[in-house]
Amino acid sequence: MSKTRLAVLGLAALLMAGCGPVNPGAAAVVDGTRIPMSDVDDVADVYCTASLSGQGGSAAGIDSSALRRQSVADLVSGAVADRVAKERGYQVTVPALADADREQLEQMFGDDLDAALELIERNQRTGVIAQQMAREADSSLQEGEALQQAGQQLLAQATADSDIEIDPRFGLDDTVQQIADSGSLSVAGGELDATATEDRPAALQCS
Repeated sequence: MSKTRLAVLGLAALLMAGCGPVNPGAAAVVDGTRIPMSDVDDVADVYCTASLSGQGGSAAGIDSSALRRQSVADLVSGAVADRVAKERGYQVTVPALADADREQLEQMFGDDLDAALELIERNQRTGVIAQQMAREADSSLQEGEALQQAGQQLLAQATADSDIEIDPRFGLDDTVQQIADSGSLSVAGGELDATATEDRPAALQCS
């Protein structure tokens, strides 16, 4: 089984582990670039579908707040990674999915396949950039777990060094670390385009 296939199949399993507005309509702002709330909704929708599939279609035990925190964290990390790649002139190539992987994703996501493919590509891109950061820092690291861990650490440091604001209702601090059991946007808070949980699409109502 390919590494790419393992990454796709591990998506659901990964997700099962369980003060005022930042900017009108924004979930976060990274170095002046807004991450819209709608982007978080789209990512959380994909993660929720993957989680439901991993649960055999049952929403029992799925924490929608955790999914939304994961969505924000991934989008923030991706934005930081893209900035680093641009600043350092990285050429980023994301490996293509195998036909078998795509067929499985079609079965899992149906009409939402494009959103799932976009998310997988975005997360793969973030991972590739992190690995390039690690190779640049230590030429002895070329492949394997050590490279991945070093890249994750360097990307985490770049994130900590960035100018990041995250809507406090996600329960994350500005280094994307969880500081509260939150993630719900049904609480009143400024001009953010929050939608009450009961009014969100059914796919987002994981708990």
